Amino acid sequence: MNVKKITAIVCATALLASLSACGNKTSAKSEAAKKQITTAGIDFTTSETKENATVVKYSTVFASTGIQADGAKALGKLIAESSDGNMKMEFYPSSQLGDKIATFEGLQAGTIEMTECAATDLSAFDSMWSVFSLPYLWDSDTQAVKTVLDPEVRKILEKNMEQNGFKIIAWTDMGSRSFMNDKRTIKTAADLKGLKIRCMEDKVLADSVTAMGAIATPMAFSEVYTGIQQGTIDGLDHTASSLASSRFQEICKYYSLTEHFTIPDPVFVSTRWFNRLSKDKQEAIVKAGEKFTEEWNSDIWPKSEAKGLDELKSAGVEITEVDKTTFKDAVKPVVQNFLANATDQQKSLYDLLEKTKVKYK
Repeated sequence: MNVKKITAIVCATALLASLSACGNKTSAKSEAAKKQITTAGIDFTTSETKENATVVKYSTVFASTGIQADGAKALGKLIAESSDGNMKMEFYPSSQLGDKIATFEGLQAGTIEMTECAATDLSAFDSMWSVFSLPYLWDSDTQAVKTVLDPEVRKILEKNMEQNGFKIIAWTDMGSRSFMNDKRTIKTAADLKGLKIRCMEDKVLADSVTAMGAIATPMAFSEVYTGIQQGTIDGLDHTASSLASSRFQEICKYYSLTEHFTIPDPVFVSTRWFNRLSKDKQEAIVKAGEKFTEEWNSDIWPKSEAKGLDELKSAGVEITEVDKTTFKDAVKPVVQNFLANATDQQKSLYDLLEKTKVKYK
């Protein structure tokens, strides 16, 4: 797929989100050598890093602080360790190397080595990935990530992305999104009526929020806090960890555990770049990705989500357990419509996920 076609598809589906390296050479024994923060990025150099280490530029849209940034640091450490200091990560958060489309293009060209995104973003390359936008596709976030890591599922997903120039090295649990707002308690879908809720820029996601009774309002995440303050919107959906780290507890006091969207994130590298690496370095990248998958899903993410929920409670946010029946019933027509108009490939993936996920209840 050429760059112009990618651009057209991504713009049309509105999947873009508000998503060189330079650094001073320092002594390997100095503190600056352990972690250099420059105007271009964060250089994960350690005392073990070799002078001519291969650089892995990790371009992301998320900020330089928070749980995802903590994950990037952990991955950088694993890359250095797995390669015996022959590789190092340079972390470029906050769209420093460009938004998602620029980063995707960079990976295809081999000028950027690594990134991550929501699985739904990959529908820019193949509509098959739109299946991940469906509401209540999973019983839990743990089930979701275990299902995509199932050998049969993983083989299909990873083969598809390699055909588009990307090699998936890790899968990360990013939790389940629930509604937070500054107006009232939400216990049933009827309680959402009239509330203007920010949603991600994806038609299926927006249609689902609308079906549940809210007024779906696509908006860049960077604009949401101010939007709630100014009354442009009444709330949003997200995980407790992300809400707490973004300080939404300061302006919203109602959080209902609807857990309607669960979308895991793949971490992937440029196949053009990967294929140029020596066998040892290829094995090091794969090994680091496998270790990161385990570390993130079993330790980093669960601790962060628990901490986020505690922070919301401590700030006086009302946490409401809900009966999900009314929410699930409300979005059934969205799912049915999607499947009725789905491509053979979308139907095949949906059926495979449905068949496989029962193993991970």
